[in-house]
Amino acid sequence: MTNPNISALIVQGGGQKGAFSAGVLDQFKRHQFDPFSLYLGTSAGALNIAAFIAGQTGLALDFIINYTTNQRFFDFNKFVNKQQPMDLDWAFQFVEQGEFPLDIQKGKAQLEKLHLGRKREALACVTHVEELKDYYYPIFEDNWFDILRATSAIPVLYFDDIEFDGATWVDGGVTSTIPVQEAYKRGAKELVVITTDPILTRHEVAPTPMENTFSKLSLEVEIGLDLLIQRYGLVGHVERLNEFEQQFTQAIGKVKQRYPSLVGSNDKSWAQEAEKLANLIKVQSEKRNFSGEHTKKMEMLVSHYLNHESVKEFMREPPVGVTIHEIAPLSPLLSKGLLSGKDEILSDYQQGLLAGKEYLERHHDQSPH
Repeated sequence: MTNPNISALIVQGGGQKGAFSAGVLDQFKRHQFDPFSLYLGTSAGALNIAAFIAGQTGLALDFIINYTTNQRFFDFNKFVNKQQPMDLDWAFQFVEQGEFPLDIQKGKAQLEKLHLGRKREALACVTHVEELKDYYYPIFEDNWFDILRATSAIPVLYFDDIEFDGATWVDGGVTSTIPVQEAYKRGAKELVVITTDPILTRHEVAPTPMENTFSKLSLEVEIGLDLLIQRYGLVGHVERLNEFEQQFTQAIGKVKQRYPSLVGSNDKSWAQEAEKLANLIKVQSEKRNFSGEHTKKMEMLVSHYLNHESVKEFMREPPVGVTIHEIAPLSPLLSKGLLSGKDEILSDYQQGLLAGKEYLERHHDQSPH
């Protein structure tokens, strides 16, 4: 059951696209707007939430623009040549000990303050590798470093296993791109959702077919099909593409059978969307070589796609009594998940500032309070 006293802030991930969300939240902080009892974030969204709660305006932008653009963090050429994966450990050491470290104690103190008679919760979404299920861990706890790394650990881009509580964890975006359903399960009635691509409204300028393809296929990082292939271990030397297609079809069936919660209630609609995805992969993968060896990673790809379709369905038709306020870019973001220029990131941050200001001006009286 929802509780009228519980309002939630949900922040999508998206790698460097998180600069937009950073702008929105920095604007909220400047106006001292924080009427929330529950905070949920995935990947970059979790870091944005952490900086917001700790009151550290500019921290998330600093991390994205100065560290995720550094070749030490990710060098595409070295990654392709299998010399260097994404170095989350190097980047997050600056969150822990850098010039502007995350203030964990202040974050804990903020959460201790009661809001409408209840303590606040801030949670990061992570994915259990074996169960292929989303779990939610408190951000401001002793193991916060591992939690933030885990929610950002994109499969195959990041090579090391992140283990705690007897399990291995990866990017929360695999199973919960935008954890709106979890907010509802925890009793939230009003949801303010920051997305990097509109779900309830459309861009004034429609994305190109290629952009649509990447947005459907990527796992928070939208930097092109070549990297997608590398990420999911699909590079090989097989003669026929249908081997890949067969593996993908099997993955769809396996995920649907093992994880029915990932499939929307409208089975016909789901089947149509799955078919669209299969066709997209077929079209975009012509003249490329694939191998179907890594079925678990294929399942993660399918899981990510199905989950995002389920999220869109929930947001467009929320349960009775639930109100959703979406804050999304008015025009397509310039940044990609990775390999964006600093000017592009800064432009998206500025758009986030404007979106946050517009939201406060138009909806402040209707927002949770």
